[in-house]
Amino acid sequence: MDCKDVGFGTYKCYVYLKPFWKSAHKMIGIDKCLVDEIRYLWSLGIITAGCCCGHGRIEPTICVEEEYIEKMKELGYKVYPNPCRPDDEDCFFAKTKVPLRKGGENGKP
Repeated sequence: MDCKDVGFGTYKCYVYLKPFWKSAHKMIGIDKCLVDEIRYLWSLGIITAGCCCGHGRIEPTICVEEEYIEKMKELGYKVYPNPCRPDDEDCFFAKTKVPLRKGGENGKP
């Protein structure tokens, strides 16, 4: 199943991974199309705070803990503008490309 074929919040396209900063029994669900990019960021010691591949409806994003914002910018990540939190810069456009669905503005249904 492709992530673009499931809706937001359904968790049907997740892969569960153990992040380096959690205890052994804590797992985090990651959209499967972002797993490689998240593992790469974790390998650099960056603690992610959430991510979403966008499911073909919006651009994929990765959020990080505040202390890693500058590192993400150094790595060439572009800040994802959040209208609900216009002064925050903790979410970024993922570099993983996920094809947007046809139709609607910016691939939105």
